[in-house]
Amino acid sequence: MQRFTFTVASSVLHDSKSVDAIFSRYQPLLEAAGGRRIGAIADAPENEPVFFFVLTGGTESVVLPQIQEAQLLAKRLPVVLLAHPHQNSLPASLEILAKIQQDGGEGTIVLVKSDQDEQAMLEIEKLASIFKALIRVRSAAIGAIGEASDWLVASRHSPETVKKSWGAAIVPIDFHELQKKIDSIRKEGGADASYGAAAAKFLANASFIRESKPNDIYKSDTIYRAIREIVAERKLDAITLRCFDLVLLDQSTGCFALSQLADEGIDAGCEGDIPAILALVWMRALTGKPAWMANPADIQPTMETSAGRGTMLLAHCTVPRTLLTGYGVRSHFESGLGVAVAGTMPQGPVTIVRIGGTVLDSVFLAEGTIIASPHEEGLCRTQAVIEMDGSALRELLEKPLGNHLVVVSGHWADAGRKYLKFAGLAKKS
Repeated sequence: MQRFTFTVASSVLHDSKSVDAIFSRYQPLLEAAGGRRIGAIADAPENEPVFFFVLTGGTESVVLPQIQEAQLLAKRLPVVLLAHPHQNSLPASLEILAKIQQDGGEGTIVLVKSDQDEQAMLEIEKLASIFKALIRVRSAAIGAIGEASDWLVASRHSPETVKKSWGAAIVPIDFHELQKKIDSIRKEGGADASYGAAAAKFLANASFIRESKPNDIYKSDTIYRAIREIVAERKLDAITLRCFDLVLLDQSTGCFALSQLADEGIDAGCEGDIPAILALVWMRALTGKPAWMANPADIQPTMETSAGRGTMLLAHCTVPRTLLTGYGVRSHFESGLGVAVAGTMPQGPVTIVRIGGTVLDSVFLAEGTIIASPHEEGLCRTQAVIEMDGSALRELLEKPLGNHLVVVSGHWADAGRKYLKFAGLAKKS
């Protein structure tokens, strides 16, 4: 699997035979990590990570022009220098990185000690993934169907702010455009309209159906199909929806639609929350997995049974169903209308994220463990209890960045912090 390309830089004092002899010691590891050697920076595929193997000393004047040609600093992309313990490779790499940082860029050095250096290989693989995630987030087109819900007073950021900070494009879409598409689909379907394939599968795989009636499910299905049309027409990578307008105007919900879209690879967020949909896009780009957007319903920074640990209860009425061990179909909690996903989350490690601040340069990033997935009444339908460090929970209470949190399975805090550093967004993480 190709993860990145790389050039090999050597001084003019080394002929091609000696260069190949030195490089051959490290070539197996770089290829095992997913690397492909290219002869010149111009041969690097567009939107692919490109690294620089500093083979010998005296290569500063070789590498820096290549970095400029690749426009890495102009594109705010990191410079990854691969070095080894011989031939003055590391001293040259240090000098190059110092100059990059003087010029306002970001970068890192990976010291490869041998073709058996597993730690270096893992680090290279991680950096290639982070590099790709930067490119994906900055090229993402995020549709905002309607404005942020009125109560999200700290979570309404302009397209200009998002573009300047994270690079993604917010595409404003009038809510009436969605309404027209929904009406058109329902009119075309007529009185005998049936569910689409996605809704039929949603029902077939549910362990129970409670409160929601057939017409509720049909309406939710038409909402999904209407949003799917908008996504295709606008060539969107993600959407956030002012979903409570559907409750008020249509007595229906977008919970099924957002769940289904996320499972199809289109990140989908609720309530027009811009920082939340940005975090959903970020986590998928970084991890390759969909993430869950939810409300903190309860935060307990300390537990009697575990020093320094606490718990947090999260809940929401939609969730990507690929994250669940099972689910049922219920009504939307706040309104009692429409369709919601009552899911059961598996136990295991997770990473919790919140983006915020006036210019979206503050990030809460912590790891925890899902220890239970209750089904309490009086809360949104999908629920998870997360055990995590008490200091992180106190930070959420004392210095919140907003309402919704985003949760992705696995340990991703270290990769997330590296991403923020390379993106110049490491104000708070």
